[in-house]
Amino acid sequence: MPAKRKYLPQSSTEKPAIPGSLPLDRAIAVYYRQSSMKQVGNISTDMQQIDLPRYVHSLGWPAHVIILIDEDEGVSGAKRIDERKGMSRLFDLIITGRIGSVAAQAEDRLFRDETQIQVNVFIDACVKNDVRVITPYFKYNFADKHEGPYHRLLFRMRAEQAADFLNSYVRGRLFAAKERMMMQGMWMGGNINLGFMVDNRKQLSSGVPNPNWRKFQPYEPCAEVVVKLFELFISLGGNIRATLQHVFENGPHFPDFDDPEFQRGVPIGFICEKPVRMLKRGNRYAPSRMALVNMMTNVVYIGHWMHKDRIVQWNNHPAIAPEELFFRAFNYLSPYALDGSPNPDYAPSFHRDRSKPEDREQPRPIYKGLVGTYWQGEWRQATAAWAPGMQAYTYTTRRNDLATNQHTLWSRRCDYFDQIITEMLHSKLRATFDPEVWSTVLANTAEDFAAERRLLSHQLQAINQKMQSLLTNFSFVQSQSLLQALEQEHLNYESEQHRLEEKLADLERRQERQDTLIELAKQAETVLATWNNMNLTDQRTVAHAFIKRIVVQPRGTKRVADVEIQWRDDSSDTFIMPYRADKWVLWMPHEVESLTDLINQGAGQVEIAAALPDRNWHAIRIKAYEIIGKRSFHTSPKPIRDEEKYGDYLVRLERDGEKANRTYGNRWRKDELETLEELLNCTATQLEISAALPVRSWEAIRKKILQIRGPGIDIPDSGHLEDGEMVADYFARCPETAATMSLRGEGNSERQRCC
Repeated sequence: MPAKRKYLPQSSTEKPAIPGSLPLDRAIAVYYRQSSMKQVGNISTDMQQIDLPRYVHSLGWPAHVIILIDEDEGVSGAKRIDERKGMSRLFDLIITGRIGSVAAQAEDRLFRDETQIQVNVFIDACVKNDVRVITPYFKYNFADKHEGPYHRLLFRMRAEQAADFLNSYVRGRLFAAKERMMMQGMWMGGNINLGFMVDNRKQLSSGVPNPNWRKFQPYEPCAEVVVKLFELFISLGGNIRATLQHVFENGPHFPDFDDPEFQRGVPIGFICEKPVRMLKRGNRYAPSRMALVNMMTNVVYIGHWMHKDRIVQWNNHPAIAPEELFFRAFNYLSPYALDGSPNPDYAPSFHRDRSKPEDREQPRPIYKGLVGTYWQGEWRQATAAWAPGMQAYTYTTRRNDLATNQHTLWSRRCDYFDQIITEMLHSKLRATFDPEVWSTVLANTAEDFAAERRLLSHQLQAINQKMQSLLTNFSFVQSQSLLQALEQEHLNYESEQHRLEEKLADLERRQERQDTLIELAKQAETVLATWNNMNLTDQRTVAHAFIKRIVVQPRGTKRVADVEIQWRDDSSDTFIMPYRADKWVLWMPHEVESLTDLINQGAGQVEIAAALPDRNWHAIRIKAYEIIGKRSFHTSPKPIRDEEKYGDYLVRLERDGEKANRTYGNRWRKDELETLEELLNCTATQLEISAALPVRSWEAIRKKILQIRGPGIDIPDSGHLEDGEMVADYFARCPETAATMSLRGEGNSERQRCC
């Protein structure tokens, strides 16, 4: 007997596009929105991000002209156009004519607008720019001469229905029912406090309604840990950090919430879920800092029920912690009593600084938001906060720690840190910053202002037109109730008008300030000249305009860190942040580069000091150690003293003459040793050897000869110089020998060439 089932031929379920009915020659934007982050990833996400672009493609748009706008994840459709990042981008595409259509899964994805103000602004923009709105169920053409009015009415109606659903069902019925049950002390989903489980039995086994339905009950494997945590916190004097450290190292620990045995231990009909803000290493769970503070101050642990930071049910469920134990911990942390009044027993383990910024003498941080550290590949931005103990602002970078939830990587005073960065910034502006690059950077900011102004101005224009239309309608209306409705609608539009005008005024103020800063930046010298007269906001704006990021990497104990400034022209400068800053002066990049080149060339002390006239020799030597990477920087001779700069040395040289160049105990350079070897091989005389090594005394030369050739070597024509004399001293004592020595020296050179 043949089967009765019939199979239809496979075909696409999409309706074929009607040629010429859609503006396929213009780009289309696919708009995606979901109201909360909890909804992201559900079936609606797939429908909007996968099915909808596929549907648009089936209508005839090629993939390269389909623009996906997905910035509004977890954003309510009741928000205004300029309050949604994705919708602002979409609106800008419409009013600039860069798209011809908008696709959305449904009208409520675009708007849930009670007042219809935003809907009307959107429709007005679509009409003026001939933009279609497409859903899988309807294709709107607001600008059509015949069907446009109906399409506009239908779109408004469906957007209004979405807003009514949000108000009447979600906010009205669902929220109201949930609120009522929570006010009665019942758990309605979400996190379950540590130590508790929820009795989810609506009826008892006898069929009687369960009076504890959806109420907390202690769960012993966790409840006993909670009690021990209270006891430990009190024994450590209310010290959160010490408590967390002890818990991490010694316990008490909560059970492994991921272990199937844990869930099997939960009684049937009860709910006990893995809590949030828990730290795990191996199989050990411990509360985070926030979870511990919440535990020590949450009255749920003594049986009361809170809702919206207020106790709504006293003695709602069995307690875990005894009241005396709870309040001893509570008084360490809460400045308020259970009724909201000041807590007379509040006794924190430490007091925070209560002074206001305007009462502090130290300048506020300039480079806040730019400074940070890479820790295990992740960027951790430094905080800038007042340190009462130091009476100064400090930059501090911390990392998460499974034991204490925070660990300081480095910390430094903002005042001298900012001074260093400011010097680098000024040096960059004076010497190396490419004007074309930073001019482009600041011009990009102007483009952002233009886009925001375009968005706000178009909305305001649509609002003004609608208000004018309402005023016109007042003269034709006779019904009192209709007049009241029009007045209310006008008030709503008027409120939106004021809001947009204030945002535009604020934009103009920011634009004016930015224009001023752009003009300043075009002339770096002007920025430098006016820096100290700028207020903090302008200094921060300039800093953010030129600097991408300031990366600080801790390096050992003797210096705080290596610091890299990443500029917006894609160059970078590095320097070393010292451990102490009271006697430290910043090394500029060009100085470090110059010293590095001189070291690689084997330059002498005088040449190096002359190239760095603002540095004393001690500072140069320490910097050379850092460049080389070890304490093995040697140069000879060294007539310049540690505390002297090159100018100081010249003054001493002019005063003392050649005596200023005496260098007792200096290391012998390789070229000096080679010269001495050549002279000994050529049997040079005492005076010839001394003349070739003018900064060495004869005593030093003789000792080096004995080290090289051993005792018994004979130096021709000896006896002219005394042990402590240099050749210059001998010429001063015997000037008549100088002319003869010059001839002998020439002969000696010839002899060296022959050798």
